[in-house]
Amino acid sequence: MLKKVFNVFKVVIAFIFIILFGTIGSALRIASFGLLTNFNRSLLIPVFCKLTLGVMGIKVDNRVQQPKLAQPYFFTFNHNSYLDGFVLMSLGLKNLRIIMSEKMLVFLPVVLITFSIGLLYIPQKKNNRRRMNSFFNFEKRIKEERVSVMGSSEGVHQYGERIAPFNRGVYHMALNCEIPVFALFIYTPVESNPYANFRPFKRGTVVIETLGIIPTKDWKLENLDNHIDDVRKLYVKRFNEYYNMNTI
Repeated sequence: MLKKVFNVFKVVIAFIFIILFGTIGSALRIASFGLLTNFNRSLLIPVFCKLTLGVMGIKVDNRVQQPKLAQPYFFTFNHNSYLDGFVLMSLGLKNLRIIMSEKMLVFLPVVLITFSIGLLYIPQKKNNRRRMNSFFNFEKRIKEERVSVMGSSEGVHQYGERIAPFNRGVYHMALNCEIPVFALFIYTPVESNPYANFRPFKRGTVVIETLGIIPTKDWKLENLDNHIDDVRKLYVKRFNEYYNMNTI
């Protein structure tokens, strides 16, 4: 009973942090007419994310090899936990637009944080026409502004101990923009993963690492599904390696 109460307390404190830093970051972006958006991405929000994860007893082992070339990338990742957003934003990547489903717009605290860093929302699959228009606008922005974009390959799905099927849209976008896929892998220990019901979870360390950088300049539209499958196989292989290593 005491552990459950303590777990609820940690989650409440985390939500207070989200509202506080989201409000501060949004105010800075508005007051600066957007000039402090990169400051929010690279400094303010990463500090907030590390503090929030720390309150929940989660450490981040950051093994990501930052790209040396100043070119746009499509950063993607496996999405097995609600903690993933905090872990990814703690990296402090500049000149980056994160893509998130409009499904998250119902959570005001999350909206404050995402607004402060200039996050882009994408309609769900049931709104096909608006979704296609959104991808067209994302592609235009990437080409004109030379910015990177980050999105989940799995999209909206039920979190679990598996790699869900990959969406085609984000890879079609990477192909059209001729930007490399920067694959990030996140490992969250089962006992430290709150999943969807914020069940009691233990202190632990989340690992985030570079899985690989995959060029897309030689990709062809007619073979796109095969390329996506090849990328997914990398994630499945690494996921199984971590799972087997931690269940022996």
